[in-house]
Amino acid sequence: MNRRLALLTTCLVTALFSLWLLWRDGHPVALTDAPAGKLDCVSYTPSRDQPMVPTTVVTREQLTRDLTLLAARFRCVRIYSVGNGLDQVPAVARGVGLRVLLGLWIGADPAMNQREIKHGLAVAEQNQDVIEAVIVGNEVLLRREQTAEQLGALIRQVNAGTTLPVTYADVWDFWKVNPGLQADTDFITIHLLPYWDDKPTGIDAALAHTASVYGEARVTFPGKRVFIGETGWPSQGRQRVDAAPGTVAQARFVREFTHWAGENGIEYNLIEAFDQPWKRAQEGTVGGYWGMYDAKGQPKFPLQGPMAEDAHWQLGFWGAGAGALAFLAAGLALSRRFGRPDVLLLLLAGATAGAVALMQWRYLATTNRNLTEWVASLLIVAVGWALYSWILLALAGRQAQRALPAPASIFEILGSFDHRGRQPIEGGRSLALGLLRILLLLGLAYVCLGLAIDARYRGFPSSLYALPILALSLLSLLDRNARRLRFRQMPEETLLAALAGGCALVIALREGLHNLPALGLSGLAIALSASLLLPGRRFARNDQQTEQHADHG
Repeated sequence: MNRRLALLTTCLVTALFSLWLLWRDGHPVALTDAPAGKLDCVSYTPSRDQPMVPTTVVTREQLTRDLTLLAARFRCVRIYSVGNGLDQVPAVARGVGLRVLLGLWIGADPAMNQREIKHGLAVAEQNQDVIEAVIVGNEVLLRREQTAEQLGALIRQVNAGTTLPVTYADVWDFWKVNPGLQADTDFITIHLLPYWDDKPTGIDAALAHTASVYGEARVTFPGKRVFIGETGWPSQGRQRVDAAPGTVAQARFVREFTHWAGENGIEYNLIEAFDQPWKRAQEGTVGGYWGMYDAKGQPKFPLQGPMAEDAHWQLGFWGAGAGALAFLAAGLALSRRFGRPDVLLLLLAGATAGAVALMQWRYLATTNRNLTEWVASLLIVAVGWALYSWILLALAGRQAQRALPAPASIFEILGSFDHRGRQPIEGGRSLALGLLRILLLLGLAYVCLGLAIDARYRGFPSSLYALPILALSLLSLLDRNARRLRFRQMPEETLLAALAGGCALVIALREGLHNLPALGLSGLAIALSASLLLPGRRFARNDQQTEQHADHG
């Protein structure tokens, strides 16, 4: 296979794959319908973009606006504290026709716990007509802020101060190891989140897993009411094994779960009412996107009928068209000696870039939490686009420029700053390309090392690295001088390439074959490492033979 055919084939495949990804996300999927009428309960926290601090006071206007919206879809709301103005929730809920599960926040500070309990009991006494139960503490044992004995004493204190039912809420595993708490509660409140289990459960088995754990709780505590205090699915974030976040997956879980719960008379509370992007700082991207509504209060999915992952997927096709025209215009502006294959190459390369641009933007918008992260990620995007554009334009213009540009090594880049002992750079090596490649390699090595060491809250930014790695891999494979010049690399470049590739193998083995985003990033890292570490001469030899044949002719 000669160079031109290899290039066209690769660019055709990548363009079609990118467009297929966009089409797949826009294709409607048939789902089980949720029960008609209102759903049971939903967790409500008014904060969206920033966490509540001791000085935060939620206004009655915001509570009224939020609870009025929720009352159209839910029967009740669960709150987690009576501080920060949340003690107004029962009164506002009464006005909009909502019931309330009143939460008392229990932490490690005994004095704060007592203030919360005292205030909570007063709120409960004044609003018994709308409060269904008092929940003393949320995942306190999980956070290890109280022992079971200390927590039990607080629950008994609340039980003695109100006639309302009292419970405690935690993930099922902590109820299993602390069954004695049932004696202090009127019913058991368990959290069932298949995505967050130590052994995550994918969406296909999520409902069956949830039903199984609920059944286990009923058997463990016979005769005791079991309430599912939190369950749900995230719409954004990293995939864990085969548990993949997504809007369709979230809608599927909510619909299937509520249908099952309705048929079996099971009481539940969904997590949560609104997306809370500030939680990304604590739990990674996924932490901010468990809401039934987005942070602006817009519903994220319907409860009946088919739906697609991305309602605006056509923007990617418009981007692909714009990218194709932009690359063609740039190529024609730089050289007038393009043939028809070069025009086709530029159109395909530009279409891929335009489609990927939409994926990049969506990744950045959901993952970046602050200015520092935006600057760092936009730097990687800029480096990637510069590399991709430069290399693909050079590959398309090979007839006008016989020698492809080769990235300079760190040694050559540093030497260019030494005016006294500067050495000429061999073989058309480009300082700019070399610098861009080093920046890309540093970024990728950092990402892969983080995922290999501590992967729980880290995502897979494949869209940020796909374009430049594709371009560098093509350059390495097709440049007949690549093998000879590669051995002028400095050990630092070889070490970074080996680090990225080695960590990529760890990521792939840890995440497993079900995690396609992890495999995609691993494949990209290995491809970039291979372009730096392994010799590639096949296409170069074919090109050389073709040129020799042309010379003899």
